[in-house]
Amino acid sequence: MKMKKMRNMMLSMTLIGSVFLSACSAGTEKVDQKTAKKNEKVSINYYTWETNDVIQKKIDNFEKANPNIDVNYEPLVTNNNSLEYYKKLDIKMGTGQPIDVVAFSHVDFLVERAARGVLAPVDDFLKADSINPDEEFYSVPKYENKTYGIQDTSQPWLVALNKKALDEAGLPVPTWGWTWDDFREYAKKLTKGKQYGAYFHTWGEYDNFVAYSELPHPYLTKDQKPVFNDPSFKNFFELRRNMEKDGSVKPFKDVIAAQLNYSTEFLNGEAAMLPTAAFFVSLIKDKQKFPHDFETVFAPLPQSSKDTKVGATNVGGHYLAIGESSKHKKESYKFALYMAQQTDVISDIPGSKNVDKNAVIDQMIGEDTNLVDKQSLVSSVFDNRSYVPYNTSYTTSYASQLKPVLENGFSKFMLDGISAEEAQKWMVEQGNDIISKSK
Repeated sequence: MKMKKMRNMMLSMTLIGSVFLSACSAGTEKVDQKTAKKNEKVSINYYTWETNDVIQKKIDNFEKANPNIDVNYEPLVTNNNSLEYYKKLDIKMGTGQPIDVVAFSHVDFLVERAARGVLAPVDDFLKADSINPDEEFYSVPKYENKTYGIQDTSQPWLVALNKKALDEAGLPVPTWGWTWDDFREYAKKLTKGKQYGAYFHTWGEYDNFVAYSELPHPYLTKDQKPVFNDPSFKNFFELRRNMEKDGSVKPFKDVIAAQLNYSTEFLNGEAAMLPTAAFFVSLIKDKQKFPHDFETVFAPLPQSSKDTKVGATNVGGHYLAIGESSKHKKESYKFALYMAQQTDVISDIPGSKNVDKNAVIDQMIGEDTNLVDKQSLVSSVFDNRSYVPYNTSYTTSYASQLKPVLENGFSKFMLDGISAEEAQKWMVEQGNDIISKSK
């Protein structure tokens, strides 16, 4: 009897031990699964229209620093055409397949997609990293009070000037506080022989720089109405027409007909001044494509009048957003933030304000110190007085449709000979039509 009880007791203990070992084994298996999942290599797709070695170098550096994340660099077009890229991007987004990181050339194109619900907000990720986006980035793409992207590069607008032409005309390098009237006077004095004093390109920014650098939004008011009746449009339109009459800029009709390249006009000595953005520095350095020997100096964008607060400017840029369908949002965010903060590979100014600005400019200029003046470039893009009135909260899902309204209104003014008031009336009507159809 005692032997039977002892045997039963030993059997029970064996069963208990088996259950315990089984439980331990299961627990260990769960831990191992979690560890394996944690260490699993994640692959994210990066969609853009750009194809260049600079992007690949940045990606390579990111993957070295983050060995658990692979970035598949996938340009959707082969001709660097961003508008064609957006068409293909929308088709891809419409298929429902996971979209990780997508590039945007302007905040308006990003906000349009945010409004459609195909992009994911990044506020929680930024908060977890203790990042205030308004303090970290030059421009923050927002829609309905949520942040939907990260500015990975910034492109401050400025004026490039031919230093040789300035010296011959006895003119100093302009500084903060000069006006568009001053710009016109400079252009008159810099016009010499076959050299025009300035060149204006065909992009919408050139139709009214004041709208881009001094208004909260170049097309819309805060209550979502067209801003085209703002006095700055009449003033700038007439400035452009008067500069043609002066003979200090190439006629708009000739620019359109010849499909001129803005960089060639300046770097070939056809024009002594060129309003442009900081990305132009890389073109100045391309001596093989643009052989020239004069030094380029820089000035801030002029302001509308002496009464304007000094420092107003326009900062464009490049943005990265995360698809709502992404299965790896955290890793995608990590990549986007890296691209904004990295300074190992510099082609444009990073989107983050908190980088070593001096080191950035040194890398941008490189060895071509005889072609690019560092001091005037630094003061034009990093002056403590500079500020950006542009407010991304003004933009809407249809804002990008309003830029052609400005461009077409300006063309009617310059080519058809109508008055500025007539052009403004037409633009407001066109803008209202787009807005009413979009609501």
